Amino acid sequence: MSSKKIATILSILEIAQKNIQTALQLVNQLANDKTDEDKPTASAATTSKMPVVSVDEASALEVVEGYFDGENMVGDNGQIYPVPQNYASKTQLVIGDRMKWILTPERELFKLIQPAERERVIGTLAAEGDDFVVLVDTLPHPVKLLKASVTYAMKNFGLKVGDEVVIVIPKNSTPVWGAFSSVVKSSEAEAFRKAQAKKTELEKFVQANPPEDPISADYF
Repeated sequence: MSSKKIATILSILEIAQKNIQTALQLVNQLANDKTDEDKPTASAATTSKMPVVSVDEASALEVVEGYFDGENMVGDNGQIYPVPQNYASKTQLVIGDRMKWILTPERELFKLIQPAERERVIGTLAAEGDDFVVLVDTLPHPVKLLKASVTYAMKNFGLKVGDEVVIVIPKNSTPVWGAFSSVVKSSEAEAFRKAQAKKTELEKFVQANPPEDPISADYF
């Protein structure tokens, strides 16, 4: 297995672990939030338990959930489902996004059901052979972009190799893949970098000095 695939798997596991920790915290909060409200009636309870199902899912031959790995959806069943680059680019999918693959009699489609925590960073677009990557000062290695997103921006927005771009990546990770977001004008690049540096400093300060009331952390 290549080092890039190993790095991608580690990124997915890291994000999955954070999602589990967040879910456990929510469960603990719900367990502690006891209220005196009346219990819902049987009909209301039945209605609330009914899952929301799309038209496509209602007629689906098969539905599989999984995680996006930068190019494909890795199903919970262990199968790999190639995600169309146009959809991944338009949706700005990042590693760790929770998805559904839906097979209907007419077509197959993907749906984003639980976005991974993400952030925007700025970097310089570069070419590595037939691939496009972004060089980000704060990351140890180049971040790969889907070719469809780059060629579209080149055709419609005049993007060139060497331009400054904003990409979306999983938060608090060292991703192999990122999602193209926008081209940055040279006059805006420095201001974006300064704002990004201040945001990073603030997040580090909050982590080192957590507030006594966890709810107040939402302020940041």
